[in-house]
Amino acid sequence: MIGEPLAVALAAAGLGVVVVRRRSVAIVLVAAQSLALGVAAIANGIGESAALSTAGVALIIKALALPALLLWVVRRTREPRLIVEERHALTRAVAAAAATLTLVALVPDVLSDRTAQRTAVALLALGIAIAILRRAAIFQALGFLVAENGLYVAALAASGGLPAVIELGLVFDLVVVVAVAAAFSAKIHEHLGTGDTGLLGDLRD
Repeated sequence: MIGEPLAVALAAAGLGVVVVRRRSVAIVLVAAQSLALGVAAIANGIGESAALSTAGVALIIKALALPALLLWVVRRTREPRLIVEERHALTRAVAAAAATLTLVALVPDVLSDRTAQRTAVALLALGIAIAILRRAAIFQALGFLVAENGLYVAALAASGGLPAVIELGLVFDLVVVVAVAAAFSAKIHEHLGTGDTGLLGDLRD
């Protein structure tokens, strides 16, 4: 079960990634989001569901391993200056919040836990918003992590949760995606001196 305080905290962390300027702060927010979700899954699964406990362990591993990888990339790719975003932080926050609230209102109830469903949809929407609104490659990788946390919220609320093999497969796939994104960010920084993906639009054959 996803309580209201946890739901608010998860959504707030996702919205925080939309607005914060520093990559390291955004990584910490996503790590805290995954860790809180993992702890909640283990707490709900103790003595009741092995699937929930497995999901919790997978989330905690993700909360520790993937942010560590991204922080390592950040240390290797120091920006000479903060990336100038096309949109102001307040504009990004309003756009992300509006899109999230709209999507939450439009999706019909399919889970018995309405709070969990709204949280899952909100995290999916925020993850997509992060990938669209942020220019730094690291932020776009974080968008995938936030969206995947939304999938886990939905899985935790579903009857019996996801089978362990599927959950472990999701973690593996996500590790591959984030590793590729991290390598991509490092390569962009190597050639352009910055991780700003907006500069890629100026490249020509």
